[in-house]
Amino acid sequence: MNAQDSFGDLEAQSLFCPQCQKAQPVRLKLLLVLPNGEKYAYYCRVCGAELGSKTERNPPESPTFGLP
Repeated sequence: MNAQDSFGDLEAQSLFCPQCQKAQPVRLKLLLVLPNGEKYAYYCRVCGAELGSKTERNPPESPTFGLP
């Protein structure tokens, strides 16, 4: 297991908000469902400013070799 695997499931609980001028709790909102994953945006729970985004990639499907 490499370092990237161990941090793969991290999710921000708070981020710095430039509008509030301090770290604030965030709300995660699904923006897009893409063929290779899903794109999310982080919003400040206090003022509603968008603070960042992330894309969660779907793991590649293993071939089923004719199985239903």
